Amino acid sequence: MVSFVIRTKNEEKLVGKVLKSLYSQTYQNIEVIIIDSGSTDKTLAIVKKFPVRLIKIAPEEYNPGYALNLGILKAKGKYIGIVSGHSVPISKTWLEDALIEFRDPRMAAVTGHYTENPVGYFCCKLGRMVFKLEQRQRQEFCPWMTNTNALIRRDLWQVYPFDEKLSGCEDYDWGSEMITRGYNIIKEPKFSVFHSHQFIGRPGYHQRLSRWKKICARIDKRKRPRKSYMKLKIG
Repeated sequence: MVSFVIRTKNEEKLVGKVLKSLYSQTYQNIEVIIIDSGSTDKTLAIVKKFPVRLIKIAPEEYNPGYALNLGILKAKGKYIGIVSGHSVPISKTWLEDALIEFRDPRMAAVTGHYTENPVGYFCCKLGRMVFKLEQRQRQEFCPWMTNTNALIRRDLWQVYPFDEKLSGCEDYDWGSEMITRGYNIIKEPKFSVFHSHQFIGRPGYHQRLSRWKKICARIDKRKRPRKSYMKLKIG
């Protein structure tokens, strides 16, 4: 089983499209857990139309690592899928294409590319053409895992949960830890998503890059292997 954990707050524009895409995948042994941190728009009404498990937290409780850890702790799946409330898979075989990679026992996670061009939200065929034009390549031992779209092993999350001391880049920290421990993380073009912050009126990649660089610089100074901080207890 694959358990998807989706963090939401005011995702009414696209969360329905995301969920419809997940439930239309060729691989259907899935569950979806929504961690909502105070939506005030129609997000909750939309997600309740789907067979999801909804967990609400207060806005002041939100931390990217905490929200993910909470959802994963409630998950049943052997694998954990992580997507944002506005990350739409590029194909119906998207999940199946990623699961194949776990035939390798040293595979810790599969992540993908994303494009800020919103055309894929309206036409998958045109959206996939954008990826071809951008010539996105497969990468091995890539620490740049993104929780925009990732599929990870739950057993390895139990060894190293997402670090709740970080205010961002918890995905890069997790990827760096796994590679240090000898595992592989691939960035696979077939596992890419349509993901545009500009379309939903939020700061885009370049607006957030400076902050990410500062956090990643601190992460790079960490001695590994190490333990991460998690408030919740893994039972």
